[in-house]
Amino acid sequence: MTEARTADGVELPLEGLYLHLVRSGFPLSTRDLTDALAALRAGYGAHRRADLHRLCETLWARTEDEVARLDRLFRQFPWPSAEQLVEATGAGATDEKSGPVASGETRSPDPPAKEAQSLAGPMIEFAAPEQSGIGLVRARVPVLPSTPYVTTPRTLVPLRSLIIALRRFRLTKRSGARVELDLRATIDEQSRQGTLVEPVLIPARRNQARLVVLVDASSSMVAWRSLNRLFGEALESSQLARAPLYFFDNVPDDDLYESDTLTRPTTLDEALARHSRCALLVVSDAGATRGNRVRERVERTRDFIARVAGAWQPIAWVNPMPPGRWRGTSAAEVAKLASVGMFGLTDDGLTRAIDWLRGKQSV
Repeated sequence: MTEARTADGVELPLEGLYLHLVRSGFPLSTRDLTDALAALRAGYGAHRRADLHRLCETLWARTEDEVARLDRLFRQFPWPSAEQLVEATGAGATDEKSGPVASGETRSPDPPAKEAQSLAGPMIEFAAPEQSGIGLVRARVPVLPSTPYVTTPRTLVPLRSLIIALRRFRLTKRSGARVELDLRATIDEQSRQGTLVEPVLIPARRNQARLVVLVDASSSMVAWRSLNRLFGEALESSQLARAPLYFFDNVPDDDLYESDTLTRPTTLDEALARHSRCALLVVSDAGATRGNRVRERVERTRDFIARVAGAWQPIAWVNPMPPGRWRGTSAAEVAKLASVGMFGLTDDGLTRAIDWLRGKQSV
């Protein structure tokens, strides 16, 4: 059996293990599977069960709990028999005319039948109208059992990209306890005294940037509901001096909420008093999802912007709908407001939104 065939043979339990882990909630993506298969084809983890276990643990396990889960599943997961490998890969198969194929030996494939069968699509059968139950002819297409389907939801931007973008928003000042050595002041002090009694210490530099984030939790944002959790996790790792997160229903106004289920209400006045002198980041489709231009929505948004302008400036608006869908909607009118910069919710759009908050105001 050649090395390539050995790697291909190991792909069978690997794919089954991957699908089992995904269904059980293990945080894996298709990239994790393709990386593991690429390692197998390169010869890593393809010879012994322990080698495959070590490969999966290296590529897939990121915490001690995940290491333990993977180890437990590996002990329970059945290893394919030699017959299953021969049936699935053809490794070690015999030729009816010439006997078994030797290891490393190549042979021209026999033409038509088997190759044509492997390239053919699934057989489609048609049920009679009386059998379909709806009075119409219905096609019955069998699902191929070897075809994996990945149904893991994908966010517009990954958590890492969002954290990196938020960390661009910095305003460093020295504050807190005196813990860093001021070398120049220490040398000057020693020059004046002739001897150094104690070093001169100064506070460390800390990020003093403050950012208020308002996220639309209305029905028009259902497709991007995962952003609520994403922004919460990103703000916790953003290293900002202050980063409160509020939610609103459709249009930001006097009613804000501390939960994306629109519970734990608070008022805009309370939020302004609690978090003054902050920048503002709004996450909303601004009416672009439904494709309507509603004058009342635009006026209410304009009133909100005027009301918070004294405490929350500058203001960046991140829209999950592509910019091409803003045209002719309320979002296009909101984007024209002089004090607001509206950007798409992409890696580049987030970077430009943070640059807008930093004073580099270009759209």
